[in-house]
Amino acid sequence: MMIDPTYLTYHDLIGFQVLARHKSMDQGEFSNFGLIIDDTKNMLYIKKDNIVKKLVKKDYVFRIKIEDGFLELNGSKIIGVPENRLRSLKKKKRLRR
Repeated sequence: MMIDPTYLTYHDLIGFQVLARHKSMDQGEFSNFGLIIDDTKNMLYIKKDNIVKKLVKKDYVFRIKIEDGFLELNGSKIIGVPENRLRSLKKKKRLRR
């Protein structure tokens, strides 16, 4: 399934491969590579080698693997429950008309 990168912030992120780096490391390397297993309002749970890491969304920059490569997202843009992020997209489309 092809996902438009424009709408990835509104998409359910569970099942995507992800790299993460802390925002305080401006030019630091991305680490914490793993699979997103849960997406809550303020946290992403990433599993790698049977170890689950909890990452606070607002403190990290994420690179999410998509078909064409990687898409970099600021964690502040994906704060919120996935269902509510989708609702906000629908509201934006309605307001454009």
